[in-house]
Amino acid sequence: MSIQRYLLIVILSVVTLASFGAALQGYKASKAKLNHVFDEEMRSFAIALLHSPIKQSSTNVVLHSIFAYQIWIDNKLSLKSHNSPDKHITKNNKGYSDSSFLGKRWRVFVLVEGSAKVVVAQPVEQRLESVEEVLLEAILPIVYAIPLIGLLVFFAINRSLKPLHTLSKQLQEKSANDLTAIQVKENSTELKPIEQTLNSLFERLTNAFEREKRLSSDAAHELRTPISVLKITAHNIKTAFENNSIERHHINELHNNTIRMAHVIEQIIALNRTTPESFSESKTTLALRELLQSVISENYDQIELAQQTVSLEAKPISLLGDKFSLEVLFDNLLKNAIKYSGNGTNINIAIKEHQHDVQVIVEDSGVGITKEHLDKVFLRFYRVKQHSETGSGLGLSIVKHIVDLHEGNIQLMASDLGGLKVAITLPKVMSLDFNNA
Repeated sequence: MSIQRYLLIVILSVVTLASFGAALQGYKASKAKLNHVFDEEMRSFAIALLHSPIKQSSTNVVLHSIFAYQIWIDNKLSLKSHNSPDKHITKNNKGYSDSSFLGKRWRVFVLVEGSAKVVVAQPVEQRLESVEEVLLEAILPIVYAIPLIGLLVFFAINRSLKPLHTLSKQLQEKSANDLTAIQVKENSTELKPIEQTLNSLFERLTNAFEREKRLSSDAAHELRTPISVLKITAHNIKTAFENNSIERHHINELHNNTIRMAHVIEQIIALNRTTPESFSESKTTLALRELLQSVISENYDQIELAQQTVSLEAKPISLLGDKFSLEVLFDNLLKNAIKYSGNGTNINIAIKEHQHDVQVIVEDSGVGITKEHLDKVFLRFYRVKQHSETGSGLGLSIVKHIVDLHEGNIQLMASDLGGLKVAITLPKVMSLDFNNA
């Protein structure tokens, strides 16, 4: 059953029940009120008869009235209506009572004064008919109004549910591959969260599919070269083995190409692991200085091998973020500085704290990057050819991605040391909405 039909049935049922409930209550109230009015009318009529000179006349006198009445003088019937019996209507000698005579049920009032007794009776059926007539006059307009109320309720429900019909129609018309946002123009307060949640879900699904496509393309793009090189290296080693001419450079070549492939795979996994969903679930308060010290210690063997010096200028600072992604971020920056600045260079890392954010600066004394390349190095697989060293072209793309997840900012510029300066600004406290990161 549709919501529209269900609401229409429920509302009309409630209106109908409420109307008949009100009618029943009105019937009870009208009956009590009219009975009181009729009782007072009987009493007034009895008083009029008691003080009327007609009571001294013959019993053959007939007065037309809706009541049946008797006048007794000294316990003798002096006057009666044509619809009353010759005997006493009731045995009561005073007040109101109910009695039966002439095949009907009557309401009786007895008034006694001296030797005179007046008895007035009214059919109970007549009273009920009067109550029903009054109630009918009152309830008929409501009964006639119920269809009109139903029509108005139908149009009101139809108008109120129009945004829901629109939303339902848009969802029904969507194909399996259509993840575009939905929009209900005549939106209601209740449907707005549903629209936002669905659009957020569509956006997350779109991003997930895009990440899946990127992962496939990244793997196909980046692994093609090292796999080909490994195949060539393996072929060369096989040939050298067959000729008993394996040399040290064959092993070194295999070792270096294996390291390069492992590095590419790690970069691709890191880039696709740091998603907004996983990031928002793993954020925590971090000690930034200790995190940088850990990254430096993990890369210290390479620093010593390149005869480089590294310094860290920082005081204890707390930051809300994702530990894994920040480790990946700073590890990439430090590895780039180690790899591309050259042997014997200096690498400086500094943390500057401001009121609402923290700035991390990584700079080196190497050859740096020319201005024409600064805006392009964040592109995936973009490589700067001015260096002798080659990489996957994913490092700074991953850094930019992680900075965006942290709602931060990254800038590349020339360092006073002569090489590249990377300045990353991260807010101390991030907003709670990571869906649009």
